[in-house]
Amino acid sequence: MERTKFEPFGEFLDQHEDGSPRTRASRWLLWTGAAIFWSTVGFVVIARAVFFDPAVFSDFSRLAALAQSIF
Repeated sequence: MERTKFEPFGEFLDQHEDGSPRTRASRWLLWTGAAIFWSTVGFVVIARAVFFDPAVFSDFSRLAALAQSIF
């Protein structure tokens, strides 16, 4: 049985397309975009770790205690 692929709007997609970039410029652009994205993700994670304030959770515990006393 032949496998066929369709895009969301029902258009037939060619099975022989591998989807990989064909030119050096497109491969470079793909690599650069991925590097920028993951660098940004790493920066955000590190910034969150550096500026983390554990006192934030004490507010939640007071709120939970208040909710438990009400119910």
